Amino acid sequence: MNIKHDKEKVIQIGLNLFCSKGYGNVGLDEICTETGMTKGAFYNAFESKENFLLITLGSFDKSNTERITKVLTPNHKVKAIDQLQDFYNVMLKMQPKMNYMGCMVNNMMSELGAINEKVADATCKGFEKIIGAVEPCVKRAQKEGDINPDYDSKEMAALLHATFYGVLTRSKSLGSNKKGFKTMELLFNNLKQK
Repeated sequence: MNIKHDKEKVIQIGLNLFCSKGYGNVGLDEICTETGMTKGAFYNAFESKENFLLITLGSFDKSNTERITKVLTPNHKVKAIDQLQDFYNVMLKMQPKMNYMGCMVNNMMSELGAINEKVADATCKGFEKIIGAVEPCVKRAQKEGDINPDYDSKEMAALLHATFYGVLTRSKSLGSNKKGFKTMELLFNNLKQK
């Protein structure tokens, strides 16, 4: 790619298009218009629209996992359970500003996971990376006595994030995050040890 077509910038544009409109609603003409690339340059750089999606998913996974790991880094002033709940609340608060765009992994998993094996594999790997970033905070919450230590920490992280994906999908459909906050609060209230 030449300087006009910075690969990372093109990937970011693709990520925004796929996340906001879905894979099926974004055509190659729109990708080329938004990125300023010719079709020839696009195919030379990415081979196909599907491969471009897989590359954008990989880029999203990397940056998202780094962000989650940073946000959930141990903070001795805040209990781990509160860190987790704040993390999900902040992401829900961002949704109106993002026009309820949701999450790239969740969106592509919902749209293509059952019909495209490569996308299913990529989104499942992306979900596992997110779980890997959330699980250490769940373990800390268990050590602090706020989540039952008898539960498997990885399964608890999966429960939290899978519920959050459901909340995102519902928020997107409703155009509102209000019910999402209530769902996540109910989940956290039930996870906390009494």
